Amino acid sequence: MKVYNKIVIRGIVQFPNAMSFDYRLLGKKLREARESLLIEPSEVAGILKISKNEYIKLENGEKQATGDQILRLATLYQRDFRYFITGDYPSAESQIQELFRLNSSLSKNDRLAIQEFIRFCEYEYFLEGLISQKVSEELPDYSNIIHHNYYQQQGQEGAYLERKRLQIGNSPITDIFQLIRQQGVHVFKRKLEDQNISGLYIKHPEAGHCILINYIDDLYRQNFSAAHEYCHALFDSSLEQEMTYFKTNNNNHKEREWRANSFAGYFLVPEKAIHKYYRLQNNYGEWLTLIKQMCSDFSVSSKVVIIRLHDIKWIDAELKHRLYNDQRLIIKKTDKFDPEISDDLSIGSKERIMKLIHKGLSWYFIELATEAYRKNDITYQKLLEMLNLPIEEGNELLSDLRVFMEATK
Repeated sequence: MKVYNKIVIRGIVQFPNAMSFDYRLLGKKLREARESLLIEPSEVAGILKISKNEYIKLENGEKQATGDQILRLATLYQRDFRYFITGDYPSAESQIQELFRLNSSLSKNDRLAIQEFIRFCEYEYFLEGLISQKVSEELPDYSNIIHHNYYQQQGQEGAYLERKRLQIGNSPITDIFQLIRQQGVHVFKRKLEDQNISGLYIKHPEAGHCILINYIDDLYRQNFSAAHEYCHALFDSSLEQEMTYFKTNNNNHKEREWRANSFAGYFLVPEKAIHKYYRLQNNYGEWLTLIKQMCSDFSVSSKVVIIRLHDIKWIDAELKHRLYNDQRLIIKKTDKFDPEISDDLSIGSKERIMKLIHKGLSWYFIELATEAYRKNDITYQKLLEMLNLPIEEGNELLSDLRVFMEATK
């Protein structure tokens, strides 16, 4: 772990060689961070309680920033303050800037949500090292193992190899998010404004593989999206960033999306499992019953099951089309279980936890952060900073956790 020289939090930042510190580079970083989040200089100036011209001078390197200003700007822009004052601090800045460039229509709120997600991944990486000294095996790069150019087949073969590597046979995956986390991947959900986004993948230079899933109403679709983005981690990590849309006219990376969709389908619903646990049906009503059962068993949508049944030639194109459009195969929200939310919590606590997940937190991350606080490894102020919560919500969350821990003793 790198050790950084001390800075003064109050007054002018003191660097080891203050005379040689590049304030123009600092200003450039501040400007790029602000512009990436579509924030106007006047908005930042108002937060810092300085004039717009004074703030522009900070970005131009014509005025020295105080320690307080750097910390407040780091919080506003959701960056580690060390990124701004250290030339070689490991950050995902280039990956984020490229992601935003390739997806220029992203709203201001979604850009901020993605940047907050990156901070959660950085914090989680820190907490895992602090609490459990977790060292995960490096993920395989299947692009170096599977050499042919048939992308959908690459997905199938990758799914088979990954199940074999994980030694999970053909059993249903009850919690895809937990499985992915166990491989050292940081995975979070977050409700985004753009409902056409299913998820995104970032390769962080220090924290490693990071996945964000759009927290939409359909839990089963989230599971598929998680497996889809996991495929990008296994095949496309050299690209360092990828955003997935439910519907897109962008043909620049359609082959990678074909591969990821194929991987997700075969990884979540393996062919051998279908042949082992189910049988061909005699009539349409039986197919409806079977598909609903498979959705429940594998925690996937009916569309995924229908496609898999067509893949293995159990149903033809005509039956596939009919089943695809049958409203009776839309699985009710109440019939789906979200493993991210503990069943032992009260209804009120569950509702509060769901609101936190909408904001990008995960139960796993919350437990890590609160455990670090209970062990006095971090302060209460740092806990709230990591959880990105105001004091009132932080108090409510800790109260919920205390009740939960006492109930499960």
